[in-house]
Amino acid sequence: MKNMKKVMAILLTGCMILGLAACGTDKKADGETKKEETTDTAEKTESKEKITIGYSYPTANNEFWGNALTYVKQAADELGFNVTADDCNNDQSEQIKDVDSMISGGIDALVLGPQDASVCAGISAACKEKGIPLVIIDRWPGDDLKAGEDYVCFIGPDDKEAGYQIAMSLINGGSKKLLGIGGFQGTSVAEGRKEGLDKALEENPDVELLQFEYAGENWDDGDKAFRNLYQSHPEVDGVWCYNDSLALATVNVLKEEGKIDDVKVGGMDLLNPAIESMQAGELWFSTGGHYLQAAFGAVVAFDVVNGNTYDGEKKVQLELPAVSQENIAQFEEKFMSGDAPVDWKSVSKVTNPDAKYDFEISID
Repeated sequence: MKNMKKVMAILLTGCMILGLAACGTDKKADGETKKEETTDTAEKTESKEKITIGYSYPTANNEFWGNALTYVKQAADELGFNVTADDCNNDQSEQIKDVDSMISGGIDALVLGPQDASVCAGISAACKEKGIPLVIIDRWPGDDLKAGEDYVCFIGPDDKEAGYQIAMSLINGGSKKLLGIGGFQGTSVAEGRKEGLDKALEENPDVELLQFEYAGENWDDGDKAFRNLYQSHPEVDGVWCYNDSLALATVNVLKEEGKIDDVKVGGMDLLNPAIESMQAGELWFSTGGHYLQAAFGAVVAFDVVNGNTYDGEKKVQLELPAVSQENIAQFEEKFMSGDAPVDWKSVSKVTNPDAKYDFEISID
């Protein structure tokens, strides 16, 4: 009997070790954690029957994309699908490899936030070959690919309007000498927002753009760019920024220089630190909330896999709320409370057959 107990103990220990290994996170050769999966661990048998949606996006080193993943997981929890998520560290070749790995792993659909348009043709072809529905978000894949043929649809912000809103907030606030800090040159989001800035400048010829520099997307990019620009143009009274990370880095430098009260800064994304900065009377303006686009894309993918036809616009351009210090509390209550700002079951045709694909981001 004692020998039998020992055998049982060894077997149980072995099972526990195998179970823990099975739950491990995929890692790259250098040990960097790359892959996130959300599953219903309480119901292992049921989770195997759920569909799995892959989600590939540019970088985890930016709160915007972290927020986007949070909302994808909220939608997954409400609607009952699994998510395999992977960021590409702003590297096009890595993103292609990541998606190939997802496809080999057996995803049922893919939501793609491309690093830039160059990755889209190859990824689209790979998905078509395997019959995997593809929804592209945030960055326009280019005109060579056709929505409804090469991918289901595109969902992203109206970047030109957003860039215009940022510029007009500065101009209406009295800024006359602007500096501009852009994102990654050549991406649809960066070029679209720059078009909005150009439009505002054309409408206001008395406003001068002292200098514009493409920088990137992260804090360090903004810090380096603005320090260089400010050294050349200390007379600046308004800074147009591609996103909140660049804007907050700019605000930080202005605080160091004791100039935060003299220079208005506008950004985009409505990240938590941006909201806090606006509440403190530092950041002047932000627009955004489009981190919901990834979850909207996941809902579309979920519906299509379940046999529903996508009957919405092929190119969805989200209208974004303009948030200032006057309505920041209203935005915070709806988007930062921890509750989902969208009833995901109401926007999916699987759970609501009467749902319309007219995605809306509102603080009302």
